[in-house]
Amino acid sequence: MSTQQQTKKGGAAGWIITGVILVGIVLAIIAGEGGFDSSDNDTSVPPPTAQETADLAARLAEAEKAHGICYGWELSSSTYSTRPEDVVSMGSSRGANVSARECDDWVILQVGVEYTSASSESEDSAAIDVDSSDSLTGKHPYSGDLERMGVTRDAALNDPAATTGLGVLSLPLLMVEEGAAHALPATPADAAQPTPIGRPGSDFVGNHTGALIALGIIGGIALLCLIIGLIIRKRGKEAR
Repeated sequence: MSTQQQTKKGGAAGWIITGVILVGIVLAIIAGEGGFDSSDNDTSVPPPTAQETADLAARLAEAEKAHGICYGWELSSSTYSTRPEDVVSMGSSRGANVSARECDDWVILQVGVEYTSASSESEDSAAIDVDSSDSLTGKHPYSGDLERMGVTRDAALNDPAATTGLGVLSLPLLMVEEGAAHALPATPADAAQPTPIGRPGSDFVGNHTGALIALGIIGGIALLCLIIGLIIRKRGKEAR
């Protein structure tokens, strides 16, 4: 084998090795951000924002005015306890951080979400329930009714705030379906559009946009390096 052919082969190998190293660097960066695993050691339950809770309370106030029933929500970081210290978000048709239990007739959506650390053998869990005043016992919707509205345990694990918002806004509609309340008046077509409650679905892409873009760029470079290496190697064989 000539010195020139050895040099070409060495150059091709160098391009390939460089591409592999670049890909490894990007993967290391992504691993530092939490990797492709959406779980990490943060077990806190993210609550709705102040704007979202205010918007929820305003919309529920309209339902209370029409139905004479207070509607509220309780989002907690526990699926088995209703201790006040576990509640991360609470509000009602009477306002943010105001419990619907202060009314004579009330219905409350209870969502409990428990996240476990990445090193734990236990799995994340969620629970959804509906509580009400004695006057509405047997008349309020249950978790099975909420599932038809997309308010499920899986949804709660994926986005607790958005699922809680959707669930509590579904209560007045389900109360009408149960025959325990009258339908709300239609909203005028020119009325201001309400503020969206949270963003459904996983936010993994949003949280790792930079790393994913970098992975795509470096992956393209690595592929290009591989192609160049193969071309150089092929030309080296033809030169023999």
